[in-house]
Amino acid sequence: MPNPDYPSVPQSMPEEDLQTVIRRWQNRELREYFSDFGVDNNWDPDLTTPRGKLANVLRHADEDTYMITMLKCWFFEHIKSQTYRVPYYGIPVSSFQESRKFQPQIKLYFQEDLEDVEPGYPPVAGEIGFRLMNYTTTSLTPSAAEILANRVRIAFGDGGRGYLWRKGKDMATYTDWGKGYQLQLLIRSKAEAREVINKVLDIQNDAPDWKKMNYSENEEPMEAYPTIPDREMIYGELRREARRRPVASCRFQYALLHLHGVAAPIVLYDRSYTYSTALVTAN
Repeated sequence: MPNPDYPSVPQSMPEEDLQTVIRRWQNRELREYFSDFGVDNNWDPDLTTPRGKLANVLRHADEDTYMITMLKCWFFEHIKSQTYRVPYYGIPVSSFQESRKFQPQIKLYFQEDLEDVEPGYPPVAGEIGFRLMNYTTTSLTPSAAEILANRVRIAFGDGGRGYLWRKGKDMATYTDWGKGYQLQLLIRSKAEAREVINKVLDIQNDAPDWKKMNYSENEEPMEAYPTIPDREMIYGELRREARRRPVASCRFQYALLHLHGVAAPIVLYDRSYTYSTALVTAN
């Protein structure tokens, strides 16, 4: 006989009941993730922006079919997990800041367009970082950060399309410790190296001193850094070795400001529409 203290659980839930539960749960999470558009009944995405359109299409509605509900759930989880981003080894920001006090630092992130990625390999990524020597953690204000964010947008936003850093097998360096630069760029030509360095320095309105740039080329780049690496027995299977200095065009994604005493990085400019807290976004 059934135990009244442990009522039987139905083996299946009607589709409409399941969708109702999913809709309520997912819409609540959606409003939290896109909280920059308001909260609760005041949640109102701006449909004139890409991020607003994204929030609106992800919102679950009563008339959604079962398949549309599943697609919206999948896509929202995909966005939150940032599946397409290349993973980085690292430590929590707070631990890093505790181990090393530093001048404010800006990092620019780039990644290869997905349609250009070679089968079997992750997207090629790139990172450029420099210090802000004219500021301290106490003198850098939100208004100053917004000015820097707009300079990043002008230098690397390319009208929302994102500047393309054409990575290659040559190495260009630019070192000016007094101004916070120790740049190392994999690049295809001296002219392109100068262009990227100019853009980085434009963020602080600095003029390049070209005697501080060095450029090196390998005598046999295709042998030193083969486009198609050799195979090696790895984990019981013959696999391609990791690529070294792959040739790829990496598109600018976003810029982060690391400030000692602020646990999470400050998002200066974001053309990927991933962050809701960016000071400046692509329109």
